[in-house]
Amino acid sequence: MNINDSEKMGGILVKKGYIPTDKEEEADIFIINTCSVREKAKEKLFSYLGRLKKFKQKKGVKIIVAGCVSQLEKDNIKKRAPYVDILIGTNSYFKLKDVMDKRDYSDFQFYRDWKEIDSQPVRRQNFSAYITIMEGCDSFCTYCVVPFSRGRERSRPMSYILKEVEKLEKEGYKEIQLLGQNVDAYVDPETGGRLDKLLEKIAVNSKIPWVRFLTSHPAKFSIDIVKIMKDYRSILRAIHIPFQAGGDKVLKLMNRGYTRGEYLKLMDSIKKIIPDIALSTDIIVGFPGETNKDFEKTVEILKYVEYENIFSFKYSPRPGTKAFNYDDNIPDKEKTERLIMIQELQKNIQLKNNRKKIGKIFKILTEVKNRRDESQLVGRIESGRIVNVKGADKIGEFYDVLIEGVGPHNLKGKVVNKKGG
Repeated sequence: MNINDSEKMGGILVKKGYIPTDKEEEADIFIINTCSVREKAKEKLFSYLGRLKKFKQKKGVKIIVAGCVSQLEKDNIKKRAPYVDILIGTNSYFKLKDVMDKRDYSDFQFYRDWKEIDSQPVRRQNFSAYITIMEGCDSFCTYCVVPFSRGRERSRPMSYILKEVEKLEKEGYKEIQLLGQNVDAYVDPETGGRLDKLLEKIAVNSKIPWVRFLTSHPAKFSIDIVKIMKDYRSILRAIHIPFQAGGDKVLKLMNRGYTRGEYLKLMDSIKKIIPDIALSTDIIVGFPGETNKDFEKTVEILKYVEYENIFSFKYSPRPGTKAFNYDDNIPDKEKTERLIMIQELQKNIQLKNNRKKIGKIFKILTEVKNRRDESQLVGRIESGRIVNVKGADKIGEFYDVLIEGVGPHNLKGKVVNKKGG
């Protein structure tokens, strides 16, 4: 979502005649687009603003802070970095087209309904395109700042989404990724159609080869989505569906809205329909009140489901959330030990499952050059697993690749057939 917002802001500026540059010394305008999920991001922002102060003093550059940290820390930013010219919240980036000439400007307005900006340019840079289908979140998990930084849930009309998909198909995009803080909460404000209906319409009406979506929430996920994935092969068989913690006590403290049993039943239902589906998840260790027994229940889920990939974090309190007032009673050393245990277990699971892929052929979409070996390209298979490829000569193309070697985090292979697409 953050990258997608940056692409939209970049498009606005290019349309106004600005030229992008990667060199700080050339820039007249700096836009820092921020994320507030982790505390570290906030400190990185202030560190970078300190670096930019010299450009402000030397050549009077314009400095803009956008995104979630801007939304949540506006007063703090004004206090610690008064030389920032414009502060833009998460719902107001589109206003850049009208306020670029202003100084000491801020806008943090939230919108309850979807606000579509007609003909808004998006500065996409490759063959894979993000499409926002909804924003915000109404779940109010006790550790999460998203409802405060992104606002309440609002869905984009399906007609606008399908129009954008059609445009991207004409432009030759090979992959689209439908984005939302909670895509399962999507409801077309015009027809009432949900995510499964949107996926079906895209699959039926579009020839874009690969379609992904994220992020899902177990309490709102519909099994109808999996049925659509089974019926239409352009909808990739990969779901990111965080469980966060394995024990019911911690799940309740987190206000996740489901039990351990309900989550595992959902995983079984998904795998019954598509046995080879790739599942990924988020895990928080060391949440206030998490005992060793609670942590073991998290480990048990990891072993049972055998995820394709996980994103795991130590709990850190976020101001403004309900959990910020909980007793953060687990020492950081213990949190670190639990995190390492989770990551080592997942590493072994991935290595075991990756070895099963040796000798098999997978369709991949190439993305970038291999930084360590420029004779190779790097791509991904349907599940999202990274592949280092020999014999591929073009980025943004499909190839059939024979897997010859694996590690826990990537695969190695050679091209046996260019697929096109």
